[in-house]
Amino acid sequence: MLYIIVVLGIFLFALLLWAYWRYVYFFRDPERVTPPGKNIISPADGSVLYVNITDNQTVPIALKKNRNIQLNEIVKTDIPNQKWCHIGIFMTLFSVHVNRAPICGVARMIKHFYHPGIPNLSMNRMGLRYYLKRKPVYKEALHIIENERNTICIEGDFKVYVVQIADAYVNKIFCTLSEGDIIEKGSRYGRIAMGSQVDIIFPYNDSMSITVKEGDAVRAGESILAEYK
Repeated sequence: MLYIIVVLGIFLFALLLWAYWRYVYFFRDPERVTPPGKNIISPADGSVLYVNITDNQTVPIALKKNRNIQLNEIVKTDIPNQKWCHIGIFMTLFSVHVNRAPICGVARMIKHFYHPGIPNLSMNRMGLRYYLKRKPVYKEALHIIENERNTICIEGDFKVYVVQIADAYVNKIFCTLSEGDIIEKGSRYGRIAMGSQVDIIFPYNDSMSITVKEGDAVRAGESILAEYK
C-alpha cells in the first residue's frame, strides 16, 4: 500500500510540475533592459544555432542532399542581392517565448507562410541534439526552410528581416504588428506558443562587428548580436 502511495505521489508531483511549466513558466514575460546605441539586439531567447555571412545569398547550411540553401528559402520572399548576416536562434524548453524588435523602425512587410494540408516538421530531433551537445545542432533540420513561418521586415537605419519559425504545431505564431506600424527596439511584437526558432537577417559590411557565435545563449531585448557605426 505504501508503495502505491509513493508512486501516486511521484506521479502527481510530476504532473503538477509539468502543468506549472506548460501553463505558467512557459508563458512568463519578464521585463528587459534594452541597451542603447547603434546595435542589433536579439529578437528571441535561446541558443545561437549559426552565424553566417554571405554575399551571394547562399547559406552554408546543407539540409537537402548536401545542397546549400538560399536566404529566400528562409524568408519566403525576395531580398536584395547584397552581403548579409544570417543568425539562427533555437528557443529551448526553458526560453522565454516572447519575441522583441531587434531595431527601431517601421514594419514594412509582414508575410505569413503556411501550406494548408502539409504538416510542420518537428524540431524534437534538433532539440535532442542541442541537449546532447551534438554538432551541428541543425543537422538535417528541414524545418528551417519548410515549416510555417512569419517574416517581418523592419526598416530603420537599414532593413532587418526577422523570421518566426513554428514547430510541429500550426497556428501557434502570434504577431501583434501590422504593416506600417512603428516599433521601438526591444519592444514586444509577438510570441511562438510552442517549441520554435527565430532567424534574423540583416545587411553586413566590414565596419559591423558581430558579437555572438554558435552556441551562445541570448536574451530577447537585451543581448547584442551586432554593433555598427
